[in-house]
Amino acid sequence: MSWLIPSALGIAVAAMLVALALHYIARSRPIAEPLPTARFVPPRPVHARARSTALTDLLLLVVRLAAIGAIGLAVAGPTRNTEGRVQRLFVVDRSRAVASMAEVRDSVRRLAAPSDLLVQFGGGAVRAAGTTALDTATSLNPGSLSAALASATRAAVIASARTDSVELVLVSPLVREEIDSATARLRAAWPGRIRLVPVRGTPQDTTRLVVETRASAADPVVAGLSLMGRVRGGGTIRLVRERATPSDSAWARERGHVLLRWPASDSSAVWTPRSTIDSIGAVTSGPATLVARFSRRWMLSGRAIAHWADGEPAAVEHPTGEGCIRDVGIVVDGPGDLALRPSFRRFVGPLLEPCGGARDFRAIDSSARAFIAGVGPLAPANALRDRETQTSRWSPWLLALAAVLLTGELALRRTERRIA
Repeated sequence: MSWLIPSALGIAVAAMLVALALHYIARSRPIAEPLPTARFVPPRPVHARARSTALTDLLLLVVRLAAIGAIGLAVAGPTRNTEGRVQRLFVVDRSRAVASMAEVRDSVRRLAAPSDLLVQFGGGAVRAAGTTALDTATSLNPGSLSAALASATRAAVIASARTDSVELVLVSPLVREEIDSATARLRAAWPGRIRLVPVRGTPQDTTRLVVETRASAADPVVAGLSLMGRVRGGGTIRLVRERATPSDSAWARERGHVLLRWPASDSSAVWTPRSTIDSIGAVTSGPATLVARFSRRWMLSGRAIAHWADGEPAAVEHPTGEGCIRDVGIVVDGPGDLALRPSFRRFVGPLLEPCGGARDFRAIDSSARAFIAGVGPLAPANALRDRETQTSRWSPWLLALAAVLLTGELALRRTERRIA
């Protein structure tokens, strides 16, 4: 048995000693004795009191002590000991950095028990559930180890009330794109070691960019893309300068495919036209800015990957299947060498990245891996518990018992008063 507020027990003992002392110094009526000269005493009630050192009203004393003890126990918050119980918490990576979700699933099933908890990350929102809720497919989203550690800590705090320690098991390839500036601080806040279960990561793709298009080589965008050369993480891009066909949309669902819908005219776009066509002088993508006089014609919605100078999306991405479709509302037609400039190639780079953005699937170094694993014992539940919000399931019952005892104490006092 452990206590949430052990000091309440000491206060309760002190209150019980005070109650006991008060019963020892209680006053009582003197015993009436007949006197021969009693006829000379006026007929008035006797109000004299005598000090007594004998213990009085034993039943009332027991009830009062029991009520004080029940209140003290309720405030102290008794909880059941969980010594020796270990709660295992799996943190599972299902981001685009994972080469095979089947390998992840087999690793978890080999180690997990039905009572183990599961936190999945890399699929957008971080989700916590039982191990039976493990997803069967990887996501196109990048993973964040910081978000995973934060979610795992919340799950461990909840589980700490019924366990003695928590073992955190991290199943991930641990690549560089999953580490950010908050990872070290969140890892340092975890009060124990972490068991690492490595799985194969997605190979880092540094192949030459492949652009498929039905437009002619004289098209300014096609001419500009032909100068891109080797692109980190390059894949297969299908550039559509006219209306996309159903076969184009089906092609975009394949893994690693990016359908780039970049209309050459108003008639080629299927998006919502702006109520008023205006012009703007710059557009940005990542750190690159392209300066020219552009005509804004469409309203775009989705994950923005390029913005006009006033912040409105100029290019957006929509995931579809295992690929994605990117809509580019930037008109680069007409005379001029805009598409042939180095600034255009820097600007268009983020538009040609794999779905979800730039990837860095290089494994972290051994020192970073050792820091994440840590040394020492498992995380103790006492270090994870939130004392301010933790409650005892016995406290309400003890308070109810105290209320019953105090009611009985009041009834006893009234009965003794009537007898006296």
